[in-house]
Amino acid sequence: MNSVNGSTNKERDTGFAESGNGRIIEQIPFLSFFTPIVRSSALKNFGSTILTILVTGVILIAFFISPPIQSGDLDMRDILFQIRGEIDMSESDIVIVEMSQQADAEIPYKYPWPSYIYAKLIENLNLAGARAIAFDVLFDQADLYDARNDSIFAEAVREAGNVVLIGGFRRQADIRAGSYLIENVTPVFPRGELLNATPWNIGIVDMRRDLDGTIRTYPLQANHQGQAYYSLALQMMPLVLGEDVEYVNEVRHYNIADRRLPKTEQGRMLINYYGGYRTFNYISLESVIDDEDFETVTEKLAFEVNEFDHPDYGLLHQDVLRDKIVLVGATMPELQDFHQVPFPNSTGEKTMAGVEIHAHALQTIIDGNFLRELTVLQNLLIAILILVVSYYVTYLYVGWGGLIAAMLIGSGWSILALFMFLQFNTFLPILPVYLAVLLGYTGSTMQNVIFEVQEKKKIKNMFSSYVSPELVEKMVADEIEYKLGGSVENLTVLFTDIEDFSGISEALRPEELVSMMNRYLEDITGVVNECQGTLDKYIGDAVMAFYGAPVASKNHAADACRSALKSGVIWNDPIMQERSIRIRTRFGINTGEMLVGNMGSQQRFNYTVMGDQVNIGARCESACKLFGVYAIVSESCKQAAQETGEFLFRELGRVRVKGKKEPLRLYQLVCFAEGASEETTMMITIFENALEQFYSRNFKEALSGFKVTAEFEESQLFAGREKNPSALYIQKCWEMIKNQPDEKWKGVVEG
Repeated sequence: MNSVNGSTNKERDTGFAESGNGRIIEQIPFLSFFTPIVRSSALKNFGSTILTILVTGVILIAFFISPPIQSGDLDMRDILFQIRGEIDMSESDIVIVEMSQQADAEIPYKYPWPSYIYAKLIENLNLAGARAIAFDVLFDQADLYDARNDSIFAEAVREAGNVVLIGGFRRQADIRAGSYLIENVTPVFPRGELLNATPWNIGIVDMRRDLDGTIRTYPLQANHQGQAYYSLALQMMPLVLGEDVEYVNEVRHYNIADRRLPKTEQGRMLINYYGGYRTFNYISLESVIDDEDFETVTEKLAFEVNEFDHPDYGLLHQDVLRDKIVLVGATMPELQDFHQVPFPNSTGEKTMAGVEIHAHALQTIIDGNFLRELTVLQNLLIAILILVVSYYVTYLYVGWGGLIAAMLIGSGWSILALFMFLQFNTFLPILPVYLAVLLGYTGSTMQNVIFEVQEKKKIKNMFSSYVSPELVEKMVADEIEYKLGGSVENLTVLFTDIEDFSGISEALRPEELVSMMNRYLEDITGVVNECQGTLDKYIGDAVMAFYGAPVASKNHAADACRSALKSGVIWNDPIMQERSIRIRTRFGINTGEMLVGNMGSQQRFNYTVMGDQVNIGARCESACKLFGVYAIVSESCKQAAQETGEFLFRELGRVRVKGKKEPLRLYQLVCFAEGASEETTMMITIFENALEQFYSRNFKEALSGFKVTAEFEESQLFAGREKNPSALYIQKCWEMIKNQPDEKWKGVVEG
């Protein structure tokens, strides 16, 4: 029916008639690209599109501000560092003098060492031509050995004039009057004697960790009681640059001399790590103080070394410290000055001594090799923009095309993020963008999914009243056709039966029997489903299932055997155990060509299997009564299942089952191969050897073998105590010994 203006209902809903704006767009080459968008159903229901974007946008924002996403995005930054790789620092002006375990072993004092040790360190470093010295050690406690050592240390600092010491601020919540909670900031500075000895103010140390415990940022300035304190790296800049340095703290940048440091939103600097632990040159502290006036432990016990001033190999004469910036810090694990960093070391661990973190921050400032990041708001806006783009692009190219488009968007952004980091030292959001692409793709398919769910619900409502739920699910998934007929497939069928069910029924009241059977069938069905089987039907206390259809399986025979062993012979039900009623299950399994499909009438049909091979599976279960075992498989099933190497089988013999002229070779499914004892394997071998002797008419030798295995039938071969394969063949051996069989005898057991 046409509308008043002559356009169709479809055209009116879209807002563009073929003879109107849509055709005009097609006629303009530049705008023709947008024709699919105009025609798309996304614009047919503009409100639904906006709602979808709003919902996914809210979800994106919720994830964006969540700690796991923020932490994950920081991990993505770490990957960028690893892709870039280490930068060679062998020619760096920074040298680290480490307070190492080796130094602790060579200095004839227990740590904390006498402070005159540091005085000698300063003297020797300056003697070797060091440009600047910084201690990543907080000297806030008096010398434990001799108070005069502190004076010696302070005098060495004063004479050197190029030593920077560290300090910090301890923050803790302090409850004051009323309900106010005020943060109490306590300075932690070096002792006054040392503080007065250096011409430089202290360098602030603030190892602030990110959400994942990793140190990625570095402090710049801290204000306390109207005075500005600079971080250790900034405090060293006058010594490093050799000129008066002016510090200017701006909103987004921090200016030091001619260097303009980008600041994070927290007012800190991103550390550009040049590599992992020990990227810089390290010198152990005892090597610097070991001159002719200092005696190490080795020199006391053996011979004089003098690693510092020896004319042939001493550090003093190698110029390794001349004009260097020396950072002194601890690498002894017991001092607990190791922190998690983005860059792994040679062993793959992302830990680094605190002194080297200062070295990376100082090198970043010296080189002007600063990292930059966008603000939280900028990152969020980028993620939302990518969400919208992903939504429309993946809506245009549905199915595999949409998935590929989403992957291309994500991959393209990854390349852009890597390029921006390598070329411009700028971090772009990565994980939030991946999330935006995923949400855009999810939102673009949401309407189609809802429509499909509604259609599938109609099918379920139509068929669930007369078709099994399992089959309905396959119908909905379009995996099988819901019509009469079937096909011949190689499948495996499983039958179960409860031993002495009549006696159990007599011992229980009807309501107890029903309750017990419901629990039993639920457990058996659960195992069948777990092992990729298809439940066919319940036949009283029996269960029939098949494997390999409607969903194909790599080895359906193994799936069926796995079901039997996982179900177990004895059903462990607490209620029945309290009643001293033991529920034992027998299993019969066969593999072969069967007819599978929808069998029945046009009014009611069932997805099932039929054929001679199905009957053989039922006969295998019946044969359990004959042999006194609880799981029997056919030869075809055994051959297919043993390809996985999961199971142990025992040949039971040639059996002529009911309804078959030719005998079948049947096997007992004994147990899983993994965890089976050597005794079980040995008993199977003895039994099968005895069976071969039986077929070869060596009845006395067969009798001897069966007598051996008879003692282990219950404990190792999982058969009955009174009735079992060994007992059966012992009886037959005696019969054959008494009455030798004729030439037509083949050792067939009548089932």
